[in-house]
Amino acid sequence: MARIVFLLIATLVCHDAYAQLDLNLGVSGSRSYYCLADLTDSGIGYGVRVELAGDLNDRVQFIGNLSLDRHNKDYSSLPVMAGFRVSTTSDDDMFCFVQATGGSSYRVMGDDDNETAWVVNAGIGTVWNRLGALVEYNVSRDKWSWVSVRTFLRLPLGF
Repeated sequence: MARIVFLLIATLVCHDAYAQLDLNLGVSGSRSYYCLADLTDSGIGYGVRVELAGDLNDRVQFIGNLSLDRHNKDYSSLPVMAGFRVSTTSDDDMFCFVQATGGSSYRVMGDDDNETAWVVNAGIGTVWNRLGALVEYNVSRDKWSWVSVRTFLRLPLGF
């Protein structure tokens, strides 16, 4: 966790003067898959996410995010993730992208059944000026997986 926070702060402090920094606020819907693990029943979930995205160059962004996800009636997670987003063009207002992130997720599964697990994901998305959409495939260390669809509002904080 401390490494992720350090990388995020270093990116924000050391980014070039021309670089864009965005705050992305979004909501998501998800579908979990029981067939890959005995973690929970398959179900539909929802969540919220706060994300910072800082340009490393005209096509690559470093991203860090914090989410609160509710996967079904008795399972929640709080993932803290960091990774990279690569866009198909150097346009800042309209572009498609692929991204990959990894991090740790604190999971609350019942009364006394809490744990921390590693999570990685890959996604594809698009941004249209201030609105964006993303489809992600997520895998946990115990091979439990879920697909999430996220929409977000992009708020530029830099130039």
